[in-house]
Amino acid sequence: MDYLIDDIANLSVLPLEIKSGKDYQVHSALDKFLQIKEYNIHQAFVLSNAKNVEVKDGVTYLPIYYIACIMPEGSV
Repeated sequence: MDYLIDDIANLSVLPLEIKSGKDYQVHSALDKFLQIKEYNIHQAFVLSNAKNVEVKDGVTYLPIYYIACIMPEGSV
């Protein structure tokens, strides 16, 4: 996991993982972090060189240039 953004609306954090290779769906640290229910994680993002937006197992995969659009759920 590379970054944690404050998600005050959910009293939690928003984890971000930045990937440069083709194996961007392999993220063991993020997976372990998401398994800890006490952290109350509602969203997670992986930014990579992928060209498409995809959601799989609660993780949103985005092209790296989408970083400017990321906001925690419920924020305006």
